[in-house]
Amino acid sequence: ITSVKTIMEQTEFEIEITTDKVALFVWLETKPHIRSRFSENGFLQVTEKKIVRVTTESKPSLEDFVNALEMSVLYYATDSNENNNSQKIYTLKVESTPRLLGQHDSTLEVREMIISMWEAKVSKHEILKRVDLSEKDKGDADGVYSLRTRVPGGIYSDLKQNKIIGDVFYRFNDTETRWVSKKDWTYSIKFTAEIGLVELPNINLVFDGVDTFSEIYLNSHKLGITDNMFVRYIFDVKSLLKNGENHLEVRFKSAVNKAQQLFDTQAKRYPVVPLCVPEEYNGECHANHVRKMQASFSWDWGPALPSMGIWKDVYLQGYIVAVIQDATVKIYPDKNEKEWAVETKVYFSGNSKGDPVTGDISLYLDNDDISKYCPFRRQTIKKNQHGEFVGTFTCNIAKDKVQLWWPNGYGEAKLYPLNIFYSSDNPGIADRDSLILRIGYRTVQLIQDEIYSGRKFYFQVNGVPIFAKGTNSIPINILPELGQNETTIRFLLQSAKDTHMNMIRVWGGGTYEADTFYNIADEMGIMIWQDFMFACAMYPTDDNFLNSVKSEVRHQVRRLQYHPSIVVWAGNNENEAALRQNWYGTKDNLELYHTDYKILYVETIRKELLLSDDSRPYLTSSPTNGIQSDEKEDYLAKNPQSHFYGDVHFYNYDNNSWDSRYYPLTRFASEYGYQSLPRYWTLLTATKLEEDLKMNSSFLNSRQHLPKGYERMIRLIKHQLFLPDQTSKDDLKTLIYYSQIIQAMAVKKQTEFYRQWRNSLNSEGKGFTMGALYWQLNDVWVAPTWSGIDFEGNWKMQHYYAKNFFAPVIVTGDLRSDGFLDLYVVSDLQDEISDVFLNILVYKWESINPVHNETFKINV
Repeated sequence: ITSVKTIMEQTEFEIEITTDKVALFVWLETKPHIRSRFSENGFLQVTEKKIVRVTTESKPSLEDFVNALEMSVLYYATDSNENNNSQKIYTLKVESTPRLLGQHDSTLEVREMIISMWEAKVSKHEILKRVDLSEKDKGDADGVYSLRTRVPGGIYSDLKQNKIIGDVFYRFNDTETRWVSKKDWTYSIKFTAEIGLVELPNINLVFDGVDTFSEIYLNSHKLGITDNMFVRYIFDVKSLLKNGENHLEVRFKSAVNKAQQLFDTQAKRYPVVPLCVPEEYNGECHANHVRKMQASFSWDWGPALPSMGIWKDVYLQGYIVAVIQDATVKIYPDKNEKEWAVETKVYFSGNSKGDPVTGDISLYLDNDDISKYCPFRRQTIKKNQHGEFVGTFTCNIAKDKVQLWWPNGYGEAKLYPLNIFYSSDNPGIADRDSLILRIGYRTVQLIQDEIYSGRKFYFQVNGVPIFAKGTNSIPINILPELGQNETTIRFLLQSAKDTHMNMIRVWGGGTYEADTFYNIADEMGIMIWQDFMFACAMYPTDDNFLNSVKSEVRHQVRRLQYHPSIVVWAGNNENEAALRQNWYGTKDNLELYHTDYKILYVETIRKELLLSDDSRPYLTSSPTNGIQSDEKEDYLAKNPQSHFYGDVHFYNYDNNSWDSRYYPLTRFASEYGYQSLPRYWTLLTATKLEEDLKMNSSFLNSRQHLPKGYERMIRLIKHQLFLPDQTSKDDLKTLIYYSQIIQAMAVKKQTEFYRQWRNSLNSEGKGFTMGALYWQLNDVWVAPTWSGIDFEGNWKMQHYYAKNFFAPVIVTGDLRSDGFLDLYVVSDLQDEISDVFLNILVYKWESINPVHNETFKINV
């Protein structure tokens, strides 16, 4: 950058930037610029010119805020090259811009993104015995095969891009490419670090996500290992980074092989069960021994694709004194109840000597009418008992100056920026950093008050009881590098909002979702029930495993904690039920596994969680009896699926799915659902062969991972409809249609049943149901599953029905066994509906004339 000119007219800046080469600019919002984060209000500009003019808005009323503008971060391309498709690939660098309101003479934080083309290497023999390559593509003389790769990425995506394998979602490719997951791969890159970065006194190499087992080398020096895809790894590379060319290697080990090794070692003491997934899954064993997406080893709704790779950003981070790594925000009413207290914890990386972090911290609360500025001068932050630099700063703002954040259907999900500034106070050194978070002013409680028949169980936001309406989400994509796509995420969450949902449970066998997921949930008012990533298994409790889990919880909680959409943390999916109900043969060693259970979810996860976030509730498991499990039954309920406490998961494929007599009358239904086939045209994206498109074909059987899945599906259909012979593709189309009818009506009936009982108890003390989250929202491949939206993004019948059965006001009926019809008018509105008429018409199937007609005047 050769010059920056700034012209300020009232509240607008006209910025003219001149560069000495073609540049790619990513501008971030200027209140202030977000450090290294893409912004909803930012934009991307690729220019063939050397001058860029930008008009931005800001409110430079405070001196400190104006000075913060000099912390703008600018991405630009130092060079470009062409890939195999003749597309320009830019190597993105990060530097500070010159000062926007004056002459720049200080060094700020410098980030260099290492996201250009990498190489992946494997033994040439492993490729040649599976793929027929031309002579020129067969690798080098040393027996190593190299291919160009992308970072962020993953090995399956890279092999497909290089035409080594086909689409893993097509036909039987999920099993035919399984060899990929059982080989060791090395990712490497040669890069030149900018001289301005190399000269800084502190330089970190940061990996935001590595999947999963690897050794990392910089210039032939081993930096360390990775063993958890949910952890951010930071390495001090000041002494190793060279001014010239540098060589970075990430040597991956197969997670499938590693899982087997860890199981074998553990089994010498006692086995951590289950021993493997069901045969129908076509999966891999012992996912519970590795901190990786559990579903990547296969599930009853998805394939086994145990990928490996650098699935998130990797970058160099240079600074002088300190840099902000994380921030958490706790918002609560102050003692006088007239103000919100915004308690912000700021986590820093300091220098390698462990010297205290010194300097000024400023919080800037921006809102519609007035901005609140809170400076904290001359701070000295020493390492705490956990070896971290963390400072706590509280800024109050009047309640009448901000609007509340509300769940979808209850009001606007209002968000406000919180700007965090840091500047060192070292003489002659202007070391600065900043971070911006979007926060919402709201309170959340999980009410579990005692009643004569157990306890209530519901969420209360801003003092208002909320009936949770929604679904469970599985990973956005089974390949984690493809799960960051904003278009897909926005489509799924918009589909949830459009059908009146206000809660999504992020299920515990997948991944903690991308930042984009939670940002959009914040915007849309969709509450998030966030599981930690443990599901349907017992887990090890050796020191290595527990230390890895601590790092995982610490990183993920600090990354996500400030989002107002997250209303509850849950330790695991179904592990309390699995332990108590002997799913995996734990009965004979119940005390042993019970001890392990408490060590992991109470003494490790809960303890680590509370160090970073005590602002929202924590459930040890789901389903669980909540307080009853924790306080009365030593975290292992006699019946974790009790109708009188907590939440329940319910699946019944044997009885009439439209008959409410078979539904559990529970306090909160957090999982329930039925399978259906995706539409015919969706199936055609996974196969083009006629032979595959018949029931009982090898292809369709390979896609059905639920044991006896088709048998159960057909049984449910036969309760209501007559099935054809299932011998042709037309018969398959009929089966698809019928399966979606049964699924949609069953989930409608069950959901409406739960809504009917929100305010009342039956004679057994069951009822007060305050949540209905059906299974499941989305798909990870083309297959029969419980989803409402298929892999191609098509709404199934169930999702269309959801728009009606989750509507704010519904009229719903329940046919009793004595022949009477109970009718309910259910309203989620906060205001009373008065003086309305309910007209009841009863018909015979064969007649268009009603046999009964009655009108009621009602208030709701």
